[in-house]
Amino acid sequence: MYFKGHFQNAYVTHNLDKALEGIDKRFGKIDWIVFEPDMILKTPMGNKESSVRAALGWHQGHQLEIIQPVKGYLDHYLPTLPADKNDATPRFHHVAVRRDDEAAMRDEIAQLGLPLLFEGSVPGLVFIYLDARESLGHCFEYIWASPEGWEMQGWPKDRPVY
Repeated sequence: MYFKGHFQNAYVTHNLDKALEGIDKRFGKIDWIVFEPDMILKTPMGNKESSVRAALGWHQGHQLEIIQPVKGYLDHYLPTLPADKNDATPRFHHVAVRRDDEAAMRDEIAQLGLPLLFEGSVPGLVFIYLDARESLGHCFEYIWASPEGWEMQGWPKDRPVY
């Protein structure tokens, strides 16, 4: 049940531009949607400001997210990054699953019982990161979005929703 709707693998990097260039060179050009959100994240320690540079790209029906932590609350990204700040190689951080019913998503998260890392939102989209590192070795993200929110992420028209 929990991996149902898996559509995204996400990575972190010290340098978003170099990471995207490397991915495009190795795997073929991806039409990246790049954004730089300043967010207020709800964490177990209260609200925290966080800024990242991020890119979303679809490759053969699967979405890649590449995140460059910038400033503020970044605790959940830092352990995954390499010590060498000149190393732009993306490092695996989390998987994301799609949910189309926000209340049911929140019930599922409660049943799963994983620790909350943070929750955030933008108009039409809610994202919740859970700490699955002890059981899976990585973080786990749940995403609910309105139809417009999925369109904003470039959801392919021919990709089924599982």
